[in-house]
Amino acid sequence: MKTKLTLQEKLRDLRDERKMTLSDLAGATGIPLSTLQRMEGRDDIRVGYQDVAALAKFYGVSTDYLFGLTDNRQFRHIEIDALRLSDEAVETLKDEKLNNRLVSELLAHPDFVRLMQAVEIYIDRKVVPQIAGMNAMYQAAQDTIQERFDGGDNEEIIAYLQEAMIDEDDYLRHRISERFNDLMKSLFAAHKSDPLPAEQAAAVQEMKEQMQTYLDTQKTESAQRAKAVVLCKQLGLNASKLTDEEWRVLIKVLERSEKFKQGRRRR
Repeated sequence: MKTKLTLQEKLRDLRDERKMTLSDLAGATGIPLSTLQRMEGRDDIRVGYQDVAALAKFYGVSTDYLFGLTDNRQFRHIEIDALRLSDEAVETLKDEKLNNRLVSELLAHPDFVRLMQAVEIYIDRKVVPQIAGMNAMYQAAQDTIQERFDGGDNEEIIAYLQEAMIDEDDYLRHRISERFNDLMKSLFAAHKSDPLPAEQAAAVQEMKEQMQTYLDTQKTESAQRAKAVVLCKQLGLNASKLTDEEWRVLIKVLERSEKFKQGRRRR
């Protein structure tokens, strides 16, 4: 997940939130459709400040927000004391040790309040007296049955009473885990269609190219030779320019690897 949004991404998000098409936006703002398409394009762009200002006014955000000078749409000058954050928390957010964009999404998520309520109940042990009272009732019932009644007919009842007793620590942590999982599933679903970060996208593309190189080479060469071609590509060597002698030496060295020996079968 990206830590910062570009101007283009912010403009697309703001328009999507209003469920407007680019044509709708052009009609509402008077900005030409071609200009809006260019402003929301994925390539680096040069935009006129007047158009950005017009969009900021239309969406009710600041131009500083659109240009990435702040991540706040509304609250620009709120006093830090009003947030009731510790010095350590402010330092962590300021130094960007965390993905502050994700932190913001967590805090704003409707399920986050439920999660924090469960955490607070666990930390403050707010329901421990009630749980202890229920467990005491079950224990008293079990003791009474064991004292006054004999026989195997009561074993099922006693087993039920024992199962009904609650381990407050397990119960409270289960509530936290349950709500945390629901929150994570919701965030994952919201970002499922996000593009991969540039470095990950490059790694995936490189892996695809290596696999395609292997498959293409295997059509005419052995699996062993195909692996060697992929290795040359990883090392920046042009396999097609290696001499027969260089290939013989390379294969001989690679045969020292058990992994390379796998898949010797010729097609």
